[in-house]
Amino acid sequence: MIRIVATADQIRQLEQASDGIELVDEHGNRLGIVAREIDLEDIRIARERLSSDQPRLSYAEVLDHLRGLEAS
Repeated sequence: MIRIVATADQIRQLEQASDGIELVDEHGNRLGIVAREIDLEDIRIARERLSSDQPRLSYAEVLDHLRGLEAS
C-alpha cells in the first residue's frame, strides 16, 4: 500500500469536509474520490426515498443525461 503524508493545510480541509472528497492533481485532473462513511441517517433517507412513489430514472437514463450535458 502507498502512504501519502498530508500537509497541515490538507488535514484542515479534510476535517472540514461534510461529504465526499475529490482528489485532483495540480492541473485539476481527478485522481479519485474518497467517500464519507454511511450513517444511520443516510440509510433512513434511502429507505424513505425507496418507499416513495416518485418517478425514478434508470442508471442508463442518468448516464444518457450526463453525456448530453458533456456534449453541450
